[in-house]
Amino acid sequence: MSNLTNRFEEHVGSAVERNAVLWLTNISHAVNHFQNQMVAVLYVVIMPELGFGYAELGVVTAVMSLMGGMTQGLYGFATPFVPRAWLLGIGNIVLGLGTLATGWVGSFGEFVVTRAVSATGGSAQHPVGSSLLVGYFPRTRGTVLALNTSISNIGSLLSPLAAGAMLLIMDWRNIFMIVATLSLAMGATYFLFRNRLGNSIDEPRSGRAKLAQGRDSYKRVIRNKNMILVSLVMMVGGAGRDMGVNLAYLGPHFKNDLALSTTLIAVALTAMNVGGIIGPIFLGWLSDKGSRKWVIQFSLVLSALATLWLAFQGAYLPFLMLNLLLYGVVTRSRMTLTQAMVSDSLPEPDRDAAFSVFFFLGFASAPFWALLVGLLMEHIGFTFAFSVLAGSYLLGIVLMFFVEDARPIEEILAT
Repeated sequence: MSNLTNRFEEHVGSAVERNAVLWLTNISHAVNHFQNQMVAVLYVVIMPELGFGYAELGVVTAVMSLMGGMTQGLYGFATPFVPRAWLLGIGNIVLGLGTLATGWVGSFGEFVVTRAVSATGGSAQHPVGSSLLVGYFPRTRGTVLALNTSISNIGSLLSPLAAGAMLLIMDWRNIFMIVATLSLAMGATYFLFRNRLGNSIDEPRSGRAKLAQGRDSYKRVIRNKNMILVSLVMMVGGAGRDMGVNLAYLGPHFKNDLALSTTLIAVALTAMNVGGIIGPIFLGWLSDKGSRKWVIQFSLVLSALATLWLAFQGAYLPFLMLNLLLYGVVTRSRMTLTQAMVSDSLPEPDRDAAFSVFFFLGFASAPFWALLVGLLMEHIGFTFAFSVLAGSYLLGIVLMFFVEDARPIEEILAT
């Protein structure tokens, strides 16, 4: 593992710190994705038992996105007071407790509450984890963030297969209870490493000074045009987010519209998640070697085409698998690429606030997309709903024309 971290350069922190940051953050992110993504298969059996349809599924997804998105915007204020490792530890424990409680629900309302608790706990992973990584790996931030995303997508890759296999031998409630232990264990591990993962150097000591630091940092972030535009690119693309429309609707669509078995649903979702591992690493590496702006544009164009193909794709498994593989490659890369551009656009002291604002704005539209797609699927159908999602990427393409590549040419040539 130390050889891999050395390949990423670095002169920030000790080798022990860098190894701890890279692998603990990556594994934690994978566990987070496993917890969230397994419900894509489990919804097939949860919906009939608790008695809700696509519109109600949209409500669940919207509430989770709202809770996760709102809390993501606050971590820039929290990091001057609480070590980042503690925030990630607490978040994983809350995620685990929410997942554990989901196994005991008896109604749709209780299900919404426990999933909201889980989403709130998982919200620390993106802004705080990303801030840790780019702090220790500043010159290869695109590649390191891509590695983080791809390893997290290994959790997504394993979750449908594991959930589908577990459904053959146990009830969905038991699955939630068992996998909750993963997040609880991960949270405890962060506390063991709390002394190795430090906050920024030269932080102010008084509480008032820390609040002023956070406030001023948020002001600088909000005034940065690049930062806002890149966040809006993340916002307008309707698909490709965690806890979003892919997680909520693809499994039920494959079951109800394409008549696939639970096993084939798991295989189909696995194809998408394989793409989600390959895409971020390749496109993240490519963005470090050249213009990040035009790599993002390329990914947005392909995301629109792949989403439109999915909207019209039938149950013929070879074409469906190929479509989902490409769909995963391009739609799951957008977050990695936009995070790297956010990091390019602002200095290190504003990093925590920048990622908090980025994830808050980027996920702010997720409840809207979740509710809209649920209503469209309920009343018109999957093809029309995902055609609308394909069109949403066109707005992102237009916005990217106004974004500037913020990296100095010397940095690009050095990678």
